[in-house]
Amino acid sequence: MKRARVGLIDSALGQAFDASVLAAHSFAGACDERFEHGEQIAACVLQHCPSARLLVASVLDRRREGRVDAVVDGLAWLVDEGAQVINMSFGMPQFSPRLAQACRAAAEAGVVLVAAAPARGDAAFPAAFGDCIGVSGDARCAPGEVSWLATGAADFGTHPFLEPGDPRRGGGASIASARLSGLLAAWLEAGMKASALRAELERRARYVGPERRHG
Repeated sequence: MKRARVGLIDSALGQAFDASVLAAHSFAGACDERFEHGEQIAACVLQHCPSARLLVASVLDRRREGRVDAVVDGLAWLVDEGAQVINMSFGMPQFSPRLAQACRAAAEAGVVLVAAAPARGDAAFPAAFGDCIGVSGDARCAPGEVSWLATGAADFGTHPFLEPGDPRRGGGASIASARLSGLLAAWLEAGMKASALRAELERRARYVGPERRHG
C-alpha cells in the first residue's frame, strides 16, 4: 500500500509524532514554536488515516497567527514535497490575491486542499476559494460521517470534536477540517483518484443541507 502524504499548515509537532512525520520545515522564522493546536490537528488526521505520512509546514508565530507570506511559502513547499492532501485548519478574514494564486497552483498540481470554514458569518480564506474544500463542524455527524452542506460558507461538514462525546475538550471547523483530510487520505490510499473525491463526499453524505441551527 502506498501511504498518503498529508501536508499540514499549522504549528510544529512534538516528538510524539516523529514516526508519522516525513518532513517538516518552519516558515515562521525565529518565532516557530510547538503549540497544542498543530498536534490536535495531526492526531485527528491520523485517527482516520493512521498510515498517513505527514509533511509539516509550521507557520504560526508566538501570537499563534500565521502571515500570508508564510502560508504561501508553506503551500509551495508542500507541493514540492509531494503532498496529496493539504490541510489548513485556519481562516483569514481578508482576501489575498497571493494566497488565491498559491491555492490555484497547488490545485492545478493535483493537490486536494482542505480548509476550515465557519458554520455561519463572513467568508474565511482560504476555505472560500473555489480550489479548496471548505469544511465546517457538524454535530450531527459521528466520526467518519460527512454532511453535504453546500452553503455559502462551507462545502461539507463532519464530526467537530477533538474527543467524540466530549465537546468540552474542544472542537469546531479546525478539527472537522483535519478529520476530513484524514478521510480523504484514507480514500486515496485505497486507490481512489483525487479528481473523484468531491463526488464521493457527496455520494457518502449522511446529511444534506445545514444543521437547523445554521439554516
